[in-house]
Amino acid sequence: MTKVKISGKRLIDKKVKSFDGKDLGKIKSITPEYVELKDGDKRYFVPKVHIKEHDKDLFVLLMEDEVKDKYDRAYPPLSSALHDAERTGEGYNSYHEVIPFMAKEPGLELKGEKTGDILKIPWEDVLHKHVRAADNVDIGDVDRVGNEFIVVREGVANIHMYYIPKQYITNYDGSSIWLDVPSGLVSAKFEREDEPTQEEIEMLLSEVPD
Repeated sequence: MTKVKISGKRLIDKKVKSFDGKDLGKIKSITPEYVELKDGDKRYFVPKVHIKEHDKDLFVLLMEDEVKDKYDRAYPPLSSALHDAERTGEGYNSYHEVIPFMAKEPGLELKGEKTGDILKIPWEDVLHKHVRAADNVDIGDVDRVGNEFIVVREGVANIHMYYIPKQYITNYDGSSIWLDVPSGLVSAKFEREDEPTQEEIEMLLSEVPD
């Protein structure tokens, strides 16, 4: 699967500690799945779900020994190992996510397909905002922001995840993002269990209404 690259430039070279307060080095790179830490000759490829912020410091919410045992390697981990980490990385209520999935630098301008107006959407502010279809139906909240699409989560017990290209966005009013697609088509077009491939993204982009 072709992964969508993320930015996150503000976090490069930030120091990171383990949960027991030991230095793990600095962030050298970020992908949609993991953060690469470098400490001298050591390289740690840590799933992003474990990277949190508390009192303005960055932490891997694992003990130093755990990080070294699991993520000290010369090459990036397999996707299966990263998926296992996502299933076990919940908790730590006093900490918060510092590297949102596929984080995007703020201030991207987006042309509204219907009006032709330039939408200046502050992407750093849209997390957890409502998303409404063209028929004014609330289809969920923004869960993540990518370079090319937003990820919308609907439901609590029965969760649906929608990967929606940004070109479908027609407006953002500060509380809701509006889409140029009726609610009845949202699931069929955008619902997936994993990130779309580049081919799927291009197909969706070709279907954006004129």
